[in-house]
Amino acid sequence: MHSHSKHSQSMKIGLAIVLAAALVATGCSAQWLSVALADLPVLTQMALNIAALVATLDSGKQLSAAEGAAIQNISAEANKDLALLQTLYNQYKTNPDNGTLQKIESVIGDMNQNLPALLQAAHVSDATLAARITAAVQLILTTVNSFAQLIPHAAATTSARTATAIKPPTTKDLKRQWNQQVCGVNQGIEACALR
Repeated sequence: MHSHSKHSQSMKIGLAIVLAAALVATGCSAQWLSVALADLPVLTQMALNIAALVATLDSGKQLSAAEGAAIQNISAEANKDLALLQTLYNQYKTNPDNGTLQKIESVIGDMNQNLPALLQAAHVSDATLAARITAAVQLILTTVNSFAQLIPHAAATTSARTATAIKPPTTKDLKRQWNQQVCGVNQGIEACALR
């Protein structure tokens, strides 16, 4: 009985060494993980703010109930997908696993299909508001796609892919891009700006 516990202890030590070696081998992957985990809360804030963009409509203009509901749908879908991504990235950080990486890629793939489809279906009649919502969706998708390009096993499959990989923006860059492209802060619209 005693020798059995000694044996399992040596196995645990052996496993710890293997894990440590794996962590050293994937040292660069820690960066892609930390960047994604830093950016995801900002992206979630953006997703929630899509619904608030309605407040940037010029006074006197009104949206139909269908347009309002469609914008809420875009906001809710982006928020749901980003929350799932956040969970998966945290899960991978705790327990690195190829299955989790595949799920992350799958969620990003779904976002690339679902969000543009919802955007197209929204038919927002106000051109300025439509442009702001489009810019918001594009910013979210460009950022999550830059995460996807840095996933280690994906990067390892083709060297060409890493050469053209888009570096994910910092949280500061994300907020600045949102404020400029989506909120039009330079046009005096502060309601949806991210601080």
